Amino acid sequence: MSLRRIAIGFAAVAAVALPAATGQAAAVELWQSPSGNIRCAYADQEGIACYMRHNGRMAFLRSFGNSSIGWTRGSLRAGYVLGYGRMLRRSTFTCYSRTAGMECSSSYTGHGFFISRESTYRW
Repeated sequence: MSLRRIAIGFAAVAAVALPAATGQAAAVELWQSPSGNIRCAYADQEGIACYMRHNGRMAFLRSFGNSSIGWTRGSLRAGYVLGYGRMLRRSTFTCYSRTAGMECSSSYTGHGFFISRESTYRW
């Protein structure tokens, strides 16, 4: 998958994560690591996207597809803090907040990603 398609996927999740011009918010959930450096969004039927505020590194996991990593100039608003050692489950997705970074995976596809200051990878 090209970086352009990755960026488009991230933009799709980020777009629904931002308030609509009509004042109607989409069904999206925002969260962040305790440090605030990793911000994530879950959009029903779209997937999960996380990015690093300090360098723009991002990871995206589609609801019915694979995961991808790349760079973005996009951003997400701050969400609630998912404490270290805590887990978030939505639909087929599970995300773990760790001091080392954020790990998200899908039980439906078996794909996932890990994102941190030191490294970002997908499976």
